[in-house]
Amino acid sequence: VLPPEVGNFSAIYGLFLYDNFLTGAIPPEMGNLTTLMYLNLDGNTLTGAIPPELGNLSALVDLYLNDNELSGTLPPELGNLSSLEWLKLSNNPSLTGEIPSSFTNLTSLQVFYFSNTGLCEPFTPEFRIWKASVDAWDGTRACNSVYVPLVLR
Repeated sequence: VLPPEVGNFSAIYGLFLYDNFLTGAIPPEMGNLTTLMYLNLDGNTLTGAIPPELGNLSALVDLYLNDNELSGTLPPELGNLSSLEWLKLSNNPSLTGEIPSSFTNLTSLQVFYFSNTGLCEPFTPEFRIWKASVDAWDGTRACNSVYVPLVLR
């Protein structure tokens, strides 16, 4: 299990804990690692929601959370990661909901993988323009967000 004390590292640039049989939740205290540029937690069995506090990691370039058992919706705070270039969320089938509109702020993003999740793409012009700017994209599924009222007479 990742202990909350992991958030006490004051000057760490990379944390590579992939394929380590880690369980439990990602501690919100990881949001204190403001110098962190690389976070790789893929290939574990981490559970629970992605903490919104990860949106505090303003220096983050790579975020790999793929191949875990994460669940819930994506926190809009991840849209604050203006330096983010790689975001890998694939193979977390219990991640659900619409990709937050704040992701359009991720103007440095080059790679976004979210296949084998329950995540879906909003159908807005802003999102489609942003998506076209991302070089590598894996995981396309449109949201059923189109509301058509049904009137019975």
